[in-house]
Amino acid sequence: MDGGRFTVLLLLIVVLAGGGTYYSYTQIEALRGQLASVSAKINPIQTNAVNAGAMANSAKAAADAAMAAANKANDAVNQLNTTVATLQTKPAPVAAATPAKKK
Repeated sequence: MDGGRFTVLLLLIVVLAGGGTYYSYTQIEALRGQLASVSAKINPIQTNAVNAGAMANSAKAAADAAMAAANKANDAVNQLNTTVATLQTKPAPVAAATPAKKK
């Protein structure tokens, strides 16, 4: 190979490598832009997820409190039913005999 062809071949390799590097760089920059866009969209979603979790915890606490109140009310109703049943089965009190009056 003479010097001219070698130089042209070397120059062609350098140009192709440079072009490939530039193309890769532009693709990386485009991906960085897309990544920034996706990241900007993810941040509010993460915030909303945290808020939804807190709201779910509050709702669970409210449901637990309502369940406890319902259980207390149910216990009170059961106690009243037991009292009513006891009173219904209890015999009526006998009237006390009045002592006879002395004449």
